[in-house]
Amino acid sequence: MKIRFLTSQDIVVYRDLRLFSLRESPTAFGSSYEQESCFSLSDFAARLCLDDDSVNGIFGAFSDGDKLIGMLGFSRENRLKRVHIGSLWSMYVLPENRGRGVGAALLDEALSHARRLDGLRQIVLTVTTNNLAASSLYSSRGFERFGLERDALFIDGRYFDEEHLALHFNHDA
Repeated sequence: MKIRFLTSQDIVVYRDLRLFSLRESPTAFGSSYEQESCFSLSDFAARLCLDDDSVNGIFGAFSDGDKLIGMLGFSRENRLKRVHIGSLWSMYVLPENRGRGVGAALLDEALSHARRLDGLRQIVLTVTTNNLAASSLYSSRGFERFGLERDALFIDGRYFDEEHLALHFNHDA
């Protein structure tokens, strides 16, 4: 398995994985298949790591056969007062690859990337409370809950709560 930032060459496979993920695991995302299936390729391309941006983008996990099997987005705040904060979003691993360390490898790569960024002191993310595997993974890397948003998502007539998690670090430690 190899992990790298997705580039413009990955737009189609990224779009396909993203749309599949929204259908397969709707409670894992704030967005929906119905909404994003209407997006253009340009909309999907805007999320990927562009040549002039080596900080923000989506990490992709590729199988030995070069198939995109997982993804995890990373972005750093660009407002002066919040530039010390990064965010993780849209973690997803294909069902047939779960339990094989793909999610952990994506998370570890994103955290390694974040630690190399000058001045970054914390990373935040949200996870639905029913996603025990993801919560366990984040906890194992030191993420701690700092908030709970009740009824954060409404999907198929049901409400889902989201936990807000943060990992604090500094470059001097």
